[in-house]
Amino acid sequence: MNSWSSVRMGCRVMRRMYSTVTSRSLVNDGNCASLRNDSVRSSSSHEQNIVKSPYLDITVPDINLIDFVWEMVDIYPDRTALVCALTGRRYTYAESRGIARRFAASLCRAGFKHGNVLAVVLPNVPEFPLVLFGALEAGMVVTTVNPVFTPEEIGKQLRDSGAVGVVTISDIYSKVSKAVAVLEAERKSKIPIILTPGLEDKAIPRGTINFQDMTHKGIDTSNLGAHNMLSPDSLVVLPYSSGTTGLPKGVKLSHRHLITNCLQVLSEPKICRAERATDDFREIVPALLPFYHIYGLLSLAIASLYCGAKVVTVPTFEPAQFISTVVKYKATALYLVPPVIQFMSSHPDVKTSDFETVRLVNSGAAPIGYNDVERLLEKAPHVEFTQGYGLTESSPAATILEKGSTNYKSCGKPIPNTEMKIVNMDTNMNLGPGEAGEVCIRGPQVMAGYHNNPQATAETIDPSGWLHTGDMGYYDEENDFYIVDRYKELIKVKGLQVAPAELEDILRSHPGVADAAVIGVPDQRSGEVPKAFIVSKGPKLTEDDVKKFMAGKVSRHKHLTGGAEFVTTIPRNPSGKILRKKLKEMYCK
Repeated sequence: MNSWSSVRMGCRVMRRMYSTVTSRSLVNDGNCASLRNDSVRSSSSHEQNIVKSPYLDITVPDINLIDFVWEMVDIYPDRTALVCALTGRRYTYAESRGIARRFAASLCRAGFKHGNVLAVVLPNVPEFPLVLFGALEAGMVVTTVNPVFTPEEIGKQLRDSGAVGVVTISDIYSKVSKAVAVLEAERKSKIPIILTPGLEDKAIPRGTINFQDMTHKGIDTSNLGAHNMLSPDSLVVLPYSSGTTGLPKGVKLSHRHLITNCLQVLSEPKICRAERATDDFREIVPALLPFYHIYGLLSLAIASLYCGAKVVTVPTFEPAQFISTVVKYKATALYLVPPVIQFMSSHPDVKTSDFETVRLVNSGAAPIGYNDVERLLEKAPHVEFTQGYGLTESSPAATILEKGSTNYKSCGKPIPNTEMKIVNMDTNMNLGPGEAGEVCIRGPQVMAGYHNNPQATAETIDPSGWLHTGDMGYYDEENDFYIVDRYKELIKVKGLQVAPAELEDILRSHPGVADAAVIGVPDQRSGEVPKAFIVSKGPKLTEDDVKKFMAGKVSRHKHLTGGAEFVTTIPRNPSGKILRKKLKEMYCK
């Protein structure tokens, strides 16, 4: 399993993608907001080739995220809500809500104000959701920061978000404190650092605040109640979108965005796989997806707790430890990214018996190859596989495969209240079924905009409210969508477009290939040609073997004319997306 030790879970969502405010009207029906998209529907009636969700529109209760997520506390107060796979630290639903409320009261008492930004620099520990919901109950905004960031990267996000406080653990305090020190010197003011329990027993550094001192049972919460006045449209989280195709930008998401996206998925029987807790059953979900990433945040820290699940926090991906966690806790649902699914489907140490209690595997954050899905289902034929498409900027879900679908090359149909279309990037004309172009999305889950960046917001959302994703895709006659690749990653061979993801999927189907990536390299005659980087399963595979294999599978312009180079690992970001820029740097050397 050593070749997989570099797979670490952090994440960002599918690409840099979209943004801004969608055209929607909120119709108050008692205590609910009915998401009708009236203005959208009237404008889209004049457009052709718009794919509307086949499902009924949903209504969203006019409440804040705090009331939404803790709904199960009064029903099952003594059930475990959160448990750490490494330390065994656990909290019941009642304890979780109590700690979050006491943290909120302590934040208010310490002088933090409504709208202040709190940076959370944490791996997946059980305290992460408690910090999140406590800060939100205090009226603050949380910006989630990748804990593997360098001090410089942490500092950039703290600076851009305007964070006035930081929550972290002793394990990574050193680099966080370096980032904070630089910012304090710039601002000439103190930035408090709060430390939650970590992965090891370490002393609390001087000058920091102990989370446990802020949450003990003696804390008075009578000053709370302010969360009851929180507007559902007020900003709650500020995750940063992927910087692999541009500078990272803060994505503004409100209570309503997150609740809407939860219910868009959970309210429609044809696409909902998660089951709400009953007296006889509840989901057991290993939280391997990082909470700082929108996929993990919504699926595991919000939706899973809303459903009454037991969430088992997994701070890092260590193959043996993760499989042990799945078996030990009798996991029922796995929310994963493609590299982890590739590992589970192909590694000989992962047995069919390891999936005994698992009923669902959900893939997201990056495209997965069809062959990887087939291998997974060969090993675990009783498991239901599903995937969707989305981005940080859409909270994140936009499409999901229907129950029973075996069309694993597709990412499904638009979820309730969502419209999608494919446009020609040169003419901006809407395209029909089977025609590839840029994927565009419109719906109430789309973010309010980029933080302090109106230009980027305007460049991403057109005047009609369409979010332009920068992804290349198409839809078929059944209105199922397919993501081909990022437009900026396409290889142009004599003017013909070649999608690296297509070639990578084929390469990984070779029995001697463990992993693969493809980039375009300069060519005097063709402009660009494909070049492959291969992680082989053994020493016998040669470049000639690989090139001959591909020549029998694809058209001539897709041949590996640029060659095939063997490497020990494919550089990826934490969500599994290939870092092609690094591969191009390797090629240039």
